[in-house]
Amino acid sequence: MFRYWFLTIYVVVSFFKSMRHLYDHELNDPRISYTKRMHLIHEHAKRFARGCIDQSGSVMTIRQQKKLPDGPVIYITQELNPVTTTLLIGHLEKPFAFMAKRGLFRYPILKQWLKKMAVIHQNQSDDALLEEAKERISSGQSVLLSETYRQMAEAIAEDCDCPLETSGTDRLLTGKIVKRLRPVDVDIHIKAPVMMSEFAQKRA
Repeated sequence: MFRYWFLTIYVVVSFFKSMRHLYDHELNDPRISYTKRMHLIHEHAKRFARGCIDQSGSVMTIRQQKKLPDGPVIYITQELNPVTTTLLIGHLEKPFAFMAKRGLFRYPILKQWLKKMAVIHQNQSDDALLEEAKERISSGQSVLLSETYRQMAEAIAEDCDCPLETSGTDRLLTGKIVKRLRPVDVDIHIKAPVMMSEFAQKRA
């Protein structure tokens, strides 16, 4: 229960502090490239996400088979939910766009951050999702998709398709009405990236 309230206080305080960062001149300077701006925004989000994990008392372990190539990649995770997304924002190397339900855009401060992070509205047609994801990749930003969208990932991947697996995230929140936080060991497994040229040869 104490961890739950500590996390709640941390989230509230962090959101108020984020208002100053939202209008930081570095994040809005038109002279900064899209890729550089995404890195700056991602650093703010990463500190927030890691703070949430620290408040839970959990231990993160990252296992990466091979160094990722330069440029944007497509991350694929088995299941995409708020807990998993928070974990990955805090611990993945490359800034990435992801899908979020339209309801999350109702909250003023959160809405501004989601827009700055180039988050994709999930409640739209597959064709629209495909076009938005392609736009992020072509702009130099990585994309995070769930296994449900693997076919879409294979269609838009220009540089590499990087499968990603997580475990232990379902044990971060327990309880029924009021969630109780308890520390757990969480593993993030990043498989070796698959270059699309090699992928095409295997399918031929």
